[in-house]
Amino acid sequence: MKAKMFDKNGYDRLLRCSTLPECMSVLQEGGYFQDARPVGDLLDPTSWQTLFDDRMTALVKKLTRISPEDCARLLSEYGKRYRLESLKAGLRMMVTYEKEPQSDTQYGNLKENSLRGAVETRNVERLLEAVGAPSLYGEISSALAEKKPLPVIEAFIDKHTLTHLWEATDMSDWIDKESVQGLVGEQIDATNLLVVVRCKTLDISGEGMEQILVPVNYRLRDAFVEAKNAGSATGALRAFTKTAYGSVVGPFLDTFKDGDSLHPLSVLLRRRHAARCLYAFTGFPFRAGLPLAFAYLVDYEMLDVQSIVFGKRDSLPMERIEQFLVLQKVL
Repeated sequence: MKAKMFDKNGYDRLLRCSTLPECMSVLQEGGYFQDARPVGDLLDPTSWQTLFDDRMTALVKKLTRISPEDCARLLSEYGKRYRLESLKAGLRMMVTYEKEPQSDTQYGNLKENSLRGAVETRNVERLLEAVGAPSLYGEISSALAEKKPLPVIEAFIDKHTLTHLWEATDMSDWIDKESVQGLVGEQIDATNLLVVVRCKTLDISGEGMEQILVPVNYRLRDAFVEAKNAGSATGALRAFTKTAYGSVVGPFLDTFKDGDSLHPLSVLLRRRHAARCLYAFTGFPFRAGLPLAFAYLVDYEMLDVQSIVFGKRDSLPMERIEQFLVLQKVL
């Protein structure tokens, strides 16, 4: 299955495409579309998200069917994140609904009537039930009522997703457990690292920060507490240079100033995680980490393809597009 993914040559071919139709043709050859569709059908983020979610949901279901019980349970939890992406999209639309009407195009990845209806009526409880996450109602409805920033509300959702994913890594076989906890643990560390720094920029501290952090410390160790107690985003980043992620955080910190975007750091952390996922394909012939690593890699490939498609749409130079790519940089 991994052989069907883009290699370096495949990425280079995509990046060299001079027109969107040419780019879409390459993607169709790679099996991204089951049928021919006009280029314009994928030029808005919500339509692309629909394709992304459908493709990943189908992949995770297939991996779940052919995996042992413990691994299948973990993959099932992993697959739920795509349902919750619809929740994030719905909440973003709810927040902006009163300011500007939502067009049919903007509703693109809320395909089910229950999701679209919940957004149109601003019914948070109905939206949560539609995506299978009613337990989040208390936290999210309170956050909306308090008009908390969207990144904070989305962090609640990420915390819910990653906490359950981590719990599913507690497997009976220690080799399987070790192989999956490394992959999930690094993702959680990266998420918590970024949440702490963002909280510093949004002036959120104490209980407010703890409410949106995933309750797992995989390899951040004592620097996690030091960063949370730091007085600024720069101070938090300086604390994180003392962790296993220092080789990524350090160079970013060298040019960072309070108020700068954290997106470049997010990309760097994803590249590190993608490299670890690739490493899972070496050594022992089968571990539970192998199908999970494959799911992560396909996820990163989809994000890369999306960056290339929208970069071509916006006539960005190749060098600019490559700044946003994840998997392509570690192959």
